[in-house]
Amino acid sequence: MQTFAPPDEGPLQGLVASRIETYGGRHQASNQGSAGKLHSRGGPGLDPGRRRLHGYVPFAKGSGQVRAVSPLKLREPEPEKRHGGHFGAGPPHSPRLKEVTKAHQLEVRLHTFSMFGMPRLPPEDRRHWEIGEGSDSGLVIEKSWKELVPGHKEMSRELCHQQEALWELLTTELIYVRKLRIMTDLLANGLLNLQRVGLLTEVSAETLFGNVPSLIRAHKSFWEEVLGPTLGATRASGQPLDPISLRNGFLMFSQRFQPYVQYCLQVKQTMAYAREQQDNNPLFHAFVQWCEKHKLAGRQMLGDLLIKPHQRITKYPLLLQAVLKKSPEARTREALNAMIATVESFLRHINQQVRQGEEQESLVAAAQRIGPYEVLEPSSEEVEKNLRPFCTLDLTSPMLGVAAEHTRQLLLEGPVRVKEGREGKLDVYLFLFSDVLLVTKPQRKADKAKVIRPPLMLEKLVCRPLRDPNSFLVIHLTELHCVSSALIVHCPSAADRAQWLEKTQQAQDS
Repeated sequence: MQTFAPPDEGPLQGLVASRIETYGGRHQASNQGSAGKLHSRGGPGLDPGRRRLHGYVPFAKGSGQVRAVSPLKLREPEPEKRHGGHFGAGPPHSPRLKEVTKAHQLEVRLHTFSMFGMPRLPPEDRRHWEIGEGSDSGLVIEKSWKELVPGHKEMSRELCHQQEALWELLTTELIYVRKLRIMTDLLANGLLNLQRVGLLTEVSAETLFGNVPSLIRAHKSFWEEVLGPTLGATRASGQPLDPISLRNGFLMFSQRFQPYVQYCLQVKQTMAYAREQQDNNPLFHAFVQWCEKHKLAGRQMLGDLLIKPHQRITKYPLLLQAVLKKSPEARTREALNAMIATVESFLRHINQQVRQGEEQESLVAAAQRIGPYEVLEPSSEEVEKNLRPFCTLDLTSPMLGVAAEHTRQLLLEGPVRVKEGREGKLDVYLFLFSDVLLVTKPQRKADKAKVIRPPLMLEKLVCRPLRDPNSFLVIHLTELHCVSSALIVHCPSAADRAQWLEKTQQAQDS
């Protein structure tokens, strides 16, 4: 029987913790010679050099259980003798010397973790991060469903395939929870322990692992209340797994797995943060390498672990559809179709939330490119003072007349020349958003464009092509459907004109 359980901390946890503190303190007080003895006992050290990642943040390749192995070997520079004294890489308080000292402290701590295990964190930290919390004795499963069903040899081929599909749903659930546990029991546990002694304090565990503990709690509850009872019924009766027994649990899918909305919204930032730390922080890089060699890691890389929740939540419809394909009974098919519809509805909700988040990020980025609002030339300082409170354009504010979930989007932008009335042509830069057209003027000494005309709301805008193939007329109307202003827009080419007219019409129609 395969079992899933938290790491065994052993009965001598208190003694181990005290040994770690004693051992670590002894090394911090030892001289360079004693540090050399530590290196000589350990195996080959980890390369603390930086490594560039492409799209995700992996652990270093390699495997094997860490056992009494020095996790990091950094050679300190040969000291110079000067006036009878010894000087290292620089002055006593130089950044370089501090970096070498931190690297040595990390080396010692990781070595003690390898030899004696990690100290036990305070109860509140263990509860928050789900580190070895609760009993996982119920998260066990046999090697095959056939061990539970004595009459499997007499079953039809289609029913056997159905049982295989259900068994994949159960077994992959436990494998996934085990991988979530790597992030808390090994990575978060190790990082928090190091931070308690002043190492890697610049790394945010909350940013790196997000709400992974909430995911673990959700899946433990899902197993105990939905998947586990179905498995238990088969163990007790010897009858095949019943997919209908999963129906009520899956119909509550969105309520059970609500934490996935937050995780999926943040996973892009989480991956970027992990990549940044891996690229720019040699000590964090060394810590990740040590974790990869630990027996609990199972050869999993950090980037792979961080993307697992997204992969798992999107796999449930596929697992249920595999069961549906091998389920001929109408009642079973009806239940499975209801479960699939519920899960897919929740996934659409997550996708919508993620899309809105991305659109909001894009809007903020576009708004940061647009600077002062200077559509009028005040006649005096007094007038300017009174106008100032009304000369701010907030593009991140909600759009008028539409639901709150709709976010303003930048649809098109580009340089054109405009002519208003009898004035000459003016070089400007247009921004077409979902609900408004902005006429701006690039500023030579700033990266932001200055708004030089009042915003032209698309619902009050009329665009007409002119005889010149590169030009079109923009007419802005008042609430009484009268002309408020008009601009002749000269585009660089006929293709550009066509694109501006098409995008504007699409925005007005949507």
